[in-house]
Amino acid sequence: MTLPRTATTFFPPVMEARRWLDGVTFTDDRPLINVSQAAPVDPPPEGLRRAMAEVTLNNDEAHLYGPVLGLPELRAELARQTAEKYAGVVTDEQVCITSGCNQAFAAAIATLCGEGDEVIIPTPWYFNHKMWLDMSGVTAVPLPVEADMLPDPDKAAAAITPRTRAIALVTPNNPGGVEYPAALV
Repeated sequence: MTLPRTATTFFPPVMEARRWLDGVTFTDDRPLINVSQAAPVDPPPEGLRRAMAEVTLNNDEAHLYGPVLGLPELRAELARQTAEKYAGVVTDEQVCITSGCNQAFAAAIATLCGEGDEVIIPTPWYFNHKMWLDMSGVTAVPLPVEADMLPDPDKAAAAITPRTRAIALVTPNNPGGVEYPAALV
């Protein structure tokens, strides 16, 4: 029997790392500050919860679907800032607001790739990217980084094949935390 791709991916390491803390206590003067992932394990601060409750109670539009690609004003502002930062031309028609980077990655891969295609990703890579590529039938091509945790453009170029659809760069890199210099990007 052939297993579906979703059954052949690896387990996310974040939950395993959280289990390492089972039974461990931290003192008030040396608390654990969990910055492991953008998956909160604590509720938002009270002030934010109050503001959220206020919107929920008093803004009927908060309960309706918004524009599929995001609020037009937000898309326009993000396009403006991106064009300014990267000295390019970016229009609001080229911008889509997602519910986070994972959704954006999934949408980009679904748009660019088909089963059997390849995406080059620097190592170490963000496990969710590898899992999504696996589930999509896309081959993750490792791009080893140098001692400074930066990918080498020449090694990236050498890894390109006719099946390559993208080189996925995340800056600051996850999980390494290294910010890629603009000249490298």
